[in-house]
Amino acid sequence: MRFNHIALRVQNIDIMLDFYCQKLAFEEAFRIFNEDGSLRIVYVHISDGQYIELCLLGIDKPDFDDQTSLGFRHICFTVDDITKTQANLIERGVVIDSEILNMRDKNQAMYLFDPEGNKIEIVQTGIDSPQYRFQKENCL
Repeated sequence: MRFNHIALRVQNIDIMLDFYCQKLAFEEAFRIFNEDGSLRIVYVHISDGQYIELCLLGIDKPDFDDQTSLGFRHICFTVDDITKTQANLIERGVVIDSEILNMRDKNQAMYLFDPEGNKIEIVQTGIDSPQYRFQKENCL
């Protein structure tokens, strides 16, 4: 497993992008939109394969997020084979909180919680995903 991103719920995307991209000098990598065309997530590139995922707060979209509070949402790790990883984790006694899901960004993901309730996302990056394209175009 490799670290991929930490997801934060944000209230004002413009202020957050100014902070991370202008003040800290990171680069906006790509955006993910809802089915209605509204902005859902902005990925900020930190270093090779590592991001901050800025998730717009889901107050107006109760099905958007698991909570409506600001701040930490989840930490994400990338794997090469999510099915194999799932089997290995279950074999070691880890409780997986979801099936392997096909995500809107063309990745596969599953979720679990650490012993203190922090949400963890495990992702296998798809070759059609914006993450894969950004890495291929900007980090190789």
